[in-house]
Amino acid sequence: MNKKKLEVMTPKFASDFACIGSDCTAHCCNTWTVEVDKQTYKTLKKHGDIVIRQLASSTFKLTRKSEKDYASIKMSNNGDCPVLDEKNLCNIHKKCGPKLLPHVCQDYPRTPRWFGEQAEMSMAISCPEVVRNVLYDPGAMMISTVTQYQNELSHGNIRGLTAANLPAYLAFIRDFCFSIALNSELNFEQQLFIIGLFLKQSDSHLNNITRLSELAENFNIMISDGTLLEHFQALPSVSAIKWHFFATQDSFFVTHIYKNKEIPTCNIKKFDDFIECQQMLMRSLNTNEAYSNNDNVFIVANPNREHHAYTEILKTSQKIIDEHLAEYPHFLNNFLLYSIYNDQFMAHLGKRPTEYFKFLILDVLMLKSYLAGIAMQQKKLTKDSVVKLFQSYFRRRQHYPGLLAFMDEKIKEAELQSEYVIFSLLKN
Repeated sequence: MNKKKLEVMTPKFASDFACIGSDCTAHCCNTWTVEVDKQTYKTLKKHGDIVIRQLASSTFKLTRKSEKDYASIKMSNNGDCPVLDEKNLCNIHKKCGPKLLPHVCQDYPRTPRWFGEQAEMSMAISCPEVVRNVLYDPGAMMISTVTQYQNELSHGNIRGLTAANLPAYLAFIRDFCFSIALNSELNFEQQLFIIGLFLKQSDSHLNNITRLSELAENFNIMISDGTLLEHFQALPSVSAIKWHFFATQDSFFVTHIYKNKEIPTCNIKKFDDFIECQQMLMRSLNTNEAYSNNDNVFIVANPNREHHAYTEILKTSQKIIDEHLAEYPHFLNNFLLYSIYNDQFMAHLGKRPTEYFKFLILDVLMLKSYLAGIAMQQKKLTKDSVVKLFQSYFRRRQHYPGLLAFMDEKIKEAELQSEYVIFSLLKN
């Protein structure tokens, strides 16, 4: 057991986190793949409480893949963990305490990462309470240092980029992006544009820190004299391209996930908050058509239809969205800071910073589109509706990494027409 002490960078959104148990609007014991380590499996199978022994025997499926992945929990037909009681509380936790839970249940949503020699605590925004802390606490990204034993951080399973794997340029790139995201004279879209342009122009100089430093200095000058803002203002807003990106993604997000899954569509709608958010936009898009309320049917965007209805929804809903942003002015900025901090530019997945930026822009496009649908249907945005969208969207992204490959494919197809096409998605 590794008893080494670490100084762990910990943002306020992580240090403030507390699981709210049965009050959670989207409990994490649903549709997840839960691995059970060998020691936990054997302990629960021999537990003194007959109910616990029966639960382990009936719900744990042996896999014997490794010591950490020795068994898995067989989810019920509606995706729920069979260990839950009628209040969505865990029977193992109630009777045995947290230390006999599978490691993934003990650790989630905490996601400690290495960034070189620095250990950093983060949390997954597939958890609604994390989303609430990240988006709505003005001080969410304030950093403190917490001393912890290494084995206490996800049972020693710290991912991310160790000193041996951290590209030399990444700390510099991340610091520059933080500086742009913290520039209060820039709005969210301007910040994204400047970050994206810097990452694109730096892509051929990643192994030359001196050149990166010169590029960053030039960018700071161009921010001060307004040159970059003029470039942003000159960007075209191409509604047809925006619709094509959105509709293609939406169709894939909805239909691909459940392909070959033995789950009735009516059950999907009951436990998938993303479908609820997505369908609000579909209702707004299909007001002149027969919208089905059949539990076994839901609508997806059609990339081949005209963009006009979608464009009008984005335009009409903006006032409602702006009202929410006026009440919570740190909302979008917190999301950007969190993304830069948490995602580490997807370097652990072999992505270059400019590639990561394109994924981020597509996420922003999808989230803004669904927010528009919620705003149109509910006539306002509330914390709860926004949290539900962000949580369910990123839960889907976290569960199905194959979505990234699809996103990457569509980006490359569009860039055959123009290498700057992704930037046009930033303009309202």
